[in-house]
Order: sequence, then C-alpha cells, then structure tokens
Amino acid sequence: MNQTDTDRWKSEVLNQVFQALISSPEINESLIFKGARILNLLLKDERQSLDIDSNLAIEFTRRFPLKDAQQRFLEHHVAPALSRYFNRQEPVRYELKSVSVEPSKSHPRGWDSFTLWIGIIDHRKSNVRSLPSLEVDIAAPEELNNHSIAILTVGANRFCAYTAERIAGEKMRAFLSTLSSYRKKMKKPGEAVRAKDLHDLVRILRAHPIREIAFWKEVGIQFKMACKSRYVDCAGWITFQENWEFTKAAYEKDARLKESIPFAEAESALHSIVSLFENIGIVPLEFPLPE
Repeated sequence: MNQTDTDRWKSEVLNQVFQALISSPEINESLIFKGARILNLLLKDERQSLDIDSNLAIEFTRRFPLKDAQQRFLEHHVAPALSRYFNRQEPVRYELKSVSVEPSKSHPRGWDSFTLWIGIIDHRKSNVRSLPSLEVDIAAPEELNNHSIAILTVGANRFCAYTAERIAGEKMRAFLSTLSSYRKKMKKPGEAVRAKDLHDLVRILRAHPIREIAFWKEVGIQFKMACKSRYVDCAGWITFQENWEFTKAAYEKDARLKESIPFAEAESALHSIVSLFENIGIVPLEFPLPE
C-alpha cells in the first residue's frame, strides 16, 4: 500500500479498535479519551485520525498505584476486548494478531505513561505482506474539573472523554511544552513544534467564535489547570511567539495543514484567544518546579 492507502487503512481500523475499547466496561472505567478522534466527534468532522489518545483516570491510579499493576491490568483486559469485538462481526474481517503494552521510561515527575501497540490481521488485505501496527497512547492522569469531561455516546456505548474546552486548553499547553524555554526548564531533549495544535485551534474557533465568551473563559480555566499540572509557564502572547519563525516553517512544511487552513489564519486565531486570556487575567502563569 502507498502512504495514502496506509493512512486510510489505519484510520478505518482504529475506528474499530476505538469501538472495541469503549465497549469494554473495564477499559471504560480506566481511560479518558481525548485528542483528534474525540475532537472529530465533538465537531462532527470525519477527518482521519492515525492514533488513539487517552489518559489514565485518577480513580484507576488510586486502585492501582504501582506502574506494574497498571500494566498487568491493561495486558489482561485490552486483548480480550478487541477479540470479543472483532469476533462479533459478521463476516469477521479483523483478527487480533498481537497486543503489546509498552511502559514509558520512569518519569522523574511521576508522569509515567503507556503505549499500546496493536497488530491486526485484515482478511481483506491478505495480499499485503506487512500491515502497520496501530498505536494507542495512554498518558498519566491530570487534574480535571466538572467541565473537563463529558459522557459521549458512539453507537450503543457511553464513555468518558475530554470536552472541547479541555481539548482546546490542552492543545495550547501542549504547543508551549515543545518550545525551547520549557524544554530548558524541564531539562528535556528537543522535539518537533506541535504545529498541528494551531490548526486544531482554528477548527475549534470556527465552531465556537471568540464572541462565545463563556466557552473561551472555560478554555482559559482548562488551559491554566493543564499548565499547572505540567509546570508550563506562560507570560502571554510573547511566550507563544518564541521561535515563531520555526513554528511557521513547521506548519507550512506540512502540506495537509497549510492547504486546509492557511498559517495566517492559525496565527490570527491563536492571537485572538491569547488576547482574551490576557484581558480576563488567565495569563500570565508561572509554576516553579518543586525543590
């Protein structure tokens, strides 16, 4: 398969994997789903999503405080959930080949996470020698409030997911976490600027214009909570402008981003949001590292 066909296949099969996970009561009690797939649902958009993003629920980590126990739980429940879901289909197209629960290296701040790598046999692709593995990211839990999470429904299944306000706030925090000042503060290696987060903020702003003050005030609250949980500082627009030429270059290097939403619109959208945050006192933010 070429890259276009591979991406299309991954997105389609991940839709099935997602359905399998949310149909499992054990997984539903353990994970809170977020990211592009949830944003697509909230915006009623059918864009491709090439992974599944989630956080461990705080209640889950209270039940299983040790990382080894968390890993054993996931290993015990994920594979049966996928197999049950695939085997119910008629005809059976997908077969579970493998599931690997890969823990991150122990984080000095305790922000340990996992990645699920899932191998699938597609009986309609028997002529394809090696299908790509599928990825489910499971991040460490974060502080949330009643406006961070909503109960969503897909098919017959209800599950916990981030709200649009939380996703917007977290995307702004995630963008700042890739800038050099934060990397220096946390003594972490460099990583690519998250230009796609700016693209997604425009999508949210188109659905919820800045005149929806109550919505964006809540985004500001979620942004502040997200920054606090990861010690991300923000002085305002000047912080987002750090190495702005690299942000622009990264955005315009991705043809899918710049063809969908011009960088000028992304810059204008971000500026309008941050300006509102400055006006209502959300920023500046400063969270010193604990000694």
